[in-house]
Amino acid sequence: MYLSKLKSGIKDFTSSVQRIPQCLPDSHCYLCQQPTQRLICEVCEQDCLFFNTPVLPDNLLLWPPIKKGLVSGRYTSVHACSYYQWPMDHLINQYKNGHPQLTQTLADWFVAYALPSDPFLPDCILPVPTSSWRFARRRYHQTLLLANAIGRRLSIPVHANWASRRSFQRKQQSLGRRERLNNLKRAFALSKDPLPSRVAILDDVVTTGATAAALSNIIYSAYPETSVALWALAITPAKADPGALVSGQIRQQRVLLQQY
Repeated sequence: MYLSKLKSGIKDFTSSVQRIPQCLPDSHCYLCQQPTQRLICEVCEQDCLFFNTPVLPDNLLLWPPIKKGLVSGRYTSVHACSYYQWPMDHLINQYKNGHPQLTQTLADWFVAYALPSDPFLPDCILPVPTSSWRFARRRYHQTLLLANAIGRRLSIPVHANWASRRSFQRKQQSLGRRERLNNLKRAFALSKDPLPSRVAILDDVVTTGATAAALSNIIYSAYPETSVALWALAITPAKADPGALVSGQIRQQRVLLQQY
């Protein structure tokens, strides 16, 4: 595919300049680097692969390749745009490491490609808390920015300070499944602000679901009647199935057909 041919060269280019937050002008595509008025040009978006919703259940937790890879928690549904693979992994890494200008594009993708056409929306969005030192290092809280952008699109309030990290934690990306669980024991604390009956925990990437499990468990302990959904830009399955993905162009065509 078009993006696959560009993958190697783009990774080499971006890794050489990743310390420069604004290395790519807003008038050039983050993937193909061609001139455009969008951060991701229309051609690249149409060539990106997203979950094939007519084949998969709207709730990815009902799909065995996803459910088998996740730690059990008190969340009852999962929604994500795609697997954590090229180009989503590249874009999320850029977003987390100096490129907050990707917020609106990624939020638009989540609404367009992760949610069903008639979603059962939560009463509020809960961004996964970040630690003080990570916030100081990045100078922004990426999941909060993403939550605010999605919340504006869907007219859903965001509870920014609903929970906090109690102490220093090792990066989840560097840990195995069991280590992730141990790392998150007693890692979070709920604030005193009450939560509504339906909430969505928002993360950028879900690997084992350990973070979501820990957060949903503490929500259940305080609010056992609250329904918890898990929202993410990308997810790592127990076993990837290429047939579960379809190009953005095909997804957009199907949406148009459904409208008429």
